[in-house]
Amino acid sequence: MFEKWADKLKEKAKQTEEISFRPYDTTTEPVREEVPAPMPEPAPVASSIKTGTENNIELKVVRPDSFADVSTIADYLLAGCTVVLNLEALDRASVIRMLDFLNGVTYSTDGEIKQVAQTTYIVTPRDVDVSEK
Repeated sequence: MFEKWADKLKEKAKQTEEISFRPYDTTTEPVREEVPAPMPEPAPVASSIKTGTENNIELKVVRPDSFADVSTIADYLLAGCTVVLNLEALDRASVIRMLDFLNGVTYSTDGEIKQVAQTTYIVTPRDVDVSEK
């Protein structure tokens, strides 16, 4: 058994081309990349400006017990709510299934999913941005 394997390895070694390296040229100067200047911080929005509409963002905290709860979470997203999703109670297969389903929902509604902890995700609709700082 091992003899056949050793013969196959020897044949494969004969078939591979040799790699040739060009000599290192010490006369060339290293390439220096220019570091871009840091972006300025955006100006704060004045709190006195009123648009006439209230921007209430509804936040739902969900800890599903089974994959069957995914439709409720999808309904929250379709209604424009942000969902904090705690998946501690689910097994690995259900977590993968649920995240796959919710990825489809967020993709179709232009939303976003971000992992904030090992088993916790924040799922946002189109108009909500979550930034890390």
